[in-house]
Amino acid sequence: MSWDSYISSLTKSEWVDDAVILGCTPGQESVWASAPGGWLNQVTASEVQAMIASDRSSLFANGVTLAGRKCTILRDALNVDGQNTMDIKMKTSEKEPDPFSFTIGRSHKAIIIAKGVKDAHGGKVNPPVFDMTTYLRKMNM
Repeated sequence: MSWDSYISSLTKSEWVDDAVILGCTPGQESVWASAPGGWLNQVTASEVQAMIASDRSSLFANGVTLAGRKCTILRDALNVDGQNTMDIKMKTSEKEPDPFSFTIGRSHKAIIIAKGVKDAHGGKVNPPVFDMTTYLRKMNM
C-alpha cells in the first residue's frame, strides 16, 4: 500500500506544510511516508513510543519531542475513541522562533502528524488529520 496519496491529501490543505505517517505497532515505529522537503520524516521510533505509551502522565509536564524539537501538549485525546487526536505546539527557540502547531492522529496501525504553516492554529491543522484518522480507523488500518 502506498501512503504517498495520504501525505498529498494532508498537504493540499492551505494550513499544512509538512506531514508524516509512521507505524505505531510495536517494532514498526518507522516512517511510512513523508512530505518531500519536510523535517517530520526525522521523527524517531522512541518519540512515537512516548506518544502512544499507556502511561502518558508525564507528557503534560514534560511535553513531547518531534524530530528532536520540543513541543507542548495543548489537547490530548489521542486515546479517546471518536477523537484520536492530539494538538501540540512547538516550543520556540533562538534557532526556531516560530511556534508551529501540529496535530497528531492515531489509527489502529499508524500515527499521522501534520505541521501547520506559520501562524496557523490547531483548529486549522486538526480537521484534515482528524478526518484521515477517522477514515483509517473505519478501514481497520
